[in-house]
Amino acid sequence: MPIADITMVTHSHAILNIALLSKRGKPFLHFYALLGAVLPDVPMFVFFIVESMIRKTPQRELWGSRYFMEAWQTFFDLFNAVPLILIVLGIGYYLLNSERLTVFAWSMLLHCGFDFLTHHDDGHHHFFPLSDFVFESPISYWDRDHYGGIVAPIERLVTLVASIYLFPRLKTRLARWSLIAINVLSLGSYLLFFLFRSR
Repeated sequence: MPIADITMVTHSHAILNIALLSKRGKPFLHFYALLGAVLPDVPMFVFFIVESMIRKTPQRELWGSRYFMEAWQTFFDLFNAVPLILIVLGIGYYLLNSERLTVFAWSMLLHCGFDFLTHHDDGHHHFFPLSDFVFESPISYWDRDHYGGIVAPIERLVTLVASIYLFPRLKTRLARWSLIAINVLSLGSYLLFFLFRSR
């Protein structure tokens, strides 16, 4: 699983979650939806930086064995554990009555739900620490052997539709231009890393 496959889907989580969780008149919630959408993938970027850039681990070993090491898997699971996120949601909604924390937790849950359905043999222990069960979805967002060639363009289409819906809700030029730039880069990365790479 090349790092390009990770970066291509992280922005989709962000756009979809902001579109789903945004509220008219409350643009400040966009940041918390963004944070919750991106946070579950942060450990993956840390893993890539440490293993690839610092330790100089070869790509085949990186994704073939290092990715599945217990220490790294636990690190990933901490940020993708539904029971832990539900605790945060409960604290935000019931104890603190915090709309910001509630949106943040819901955004993390949406990310985990999407991952649950689109990871075949590289999924997380989403029920950590209660269970080490890993669901092997029949479809993958990147693996051609598990319909990645179909899922990837659907993902980009859904992200584009969400972007069109979200665009008028963004209040600043910077936010709107960022949304446009992300979609352009997404299309470029898809063409470069998915369509044109060797099968």
